[in-house]
Amino acid sequence: MTDAERLRAHALALGFDAVAIAPVAPLAAQAHYERWLAQGRHGDMAWLASPQHRARRADVALLLPGVRSVVCVALHHPPDRDAARDARLGRIARYAAGEDYHRILDERLGVLERWIEAELGARALAYADTGALLERAWAERAGLGWTGKHAGLISRERGSWFLLGEVLVDRELPGVPAVGATGAAPAASAAPGQHCGTCTRCIDFCPTQAIVAPFEVDARRCISYLTIEHEGAIPRALRPLIGDWVFGCDVCQDVCPWNRFAIASRESRLHARGLDGWSLSRFLSLDDAAFERLFASSPIRRAGRAGFLRNVCVALGNRADRSAAHALATALRADRAPLVREHAAWALGEIAAAARGLPRTDALLALDSAVDALQCAARDDANMEVREASRVALQRIR
Repeated sequence: MTDAERLRAHALALGFDAVAIAPVAPLAAQAHYERWLAQGRHGDMAWLASPQHRARRADVALLLPGVRSVVCVALHHPPDRDAARDARLGRIARYAAGEDYHRILDERLGVLERWIEAELGARALAYADTGALLERAWAERAGLGWTGKHAGLISRERGSWFLLGEVLVDRELPGVPAVGATGAAPAASAAPGQHCGTCTRCIDFCPTQAIVAPFEVDARRCISYLTIEHEGAIPRALRPLIGDWVFGCDVCQDVCPWNRFAIASRESRLHARGLDGWSLSRFLSLDDAAFERLFASSPIRRAGRAGFLRNVCVALGNRADRSAAHALATALRADRAPLVREHAAWALGEIAAAARGLPRTDALLALDSAVDALQCAARDDANMEVREASRVALQRIR
């Protein structure tokens, strides 16, 4: 066996679902990335536009001097949803429903990195969605798939429900076709969108129209960005479009025809946590310490307590569930984060608007405490945005 074949066999034995190797040379995707930044489509993610970050994406030798190859791996995550769990907790992107994938990839990639150094005598450096790498472009060059019109990687053999990781190596490792754990050889590297044909389902079904053109995603409208990376208030016009997504979004992948070939995950740690006893309304009771305990090993921790509860409020408002009015009113009165209070006020206004036309007694019973909380907040809250959100909500009720 060649060194490249030995490496691939070892990576598959570690539990990765596909392995491929790309030679190092400039990527055409770099120009696309620079245009994306110039258009401001990265939103608040200012680090993406920093000179250091851009330089490293353009030249991986700044990460590992002398790098000659990029080993690209794929790890499936579960392709199915649990409707009962979604009804109780709101919708969480599939990749984030279990243990933090960074931990899982880091562990396996670390083992692979050490094996390369010990067995091949090469220097290696592993990344699990943590470095300044154009990882989908490297995976595409290696042959793991192609860039779809939603800007994600798609494979003819496995759809798009998989995670990517990379190991930079300072040796050439030629002569090994990309092969998955099943023994199937993925398609050769393709031009972006080559196998999407005329399909535009991902564009047509995006709730917020964040896919502004094929391969062009405006993060500022993307539900995943708004519920994870965005730190401030979600724009009012976009809130109704978010539905009950509380962390991330899967819509563009849900509707992709290639996901009929999705393969079940073999990694139990990526399967959804039950979070038994928890619900959207109960999430609003989380203080800082309880949030950290509940999501200590979850990707949800990245959103932070205030960001996550902001998302919960939006989901409850869009569901217009009158049974959540008390929990939202309590959050409006007492939550220490203005971001949470503002979105709780908005949600109460949405619930009240949906209650129009119902028997008066039912609507009043559900919203009595909400009206009182909104009146107090509109008058007394220390935060201007919370006061304004409460006034707007009261107008909807009246």
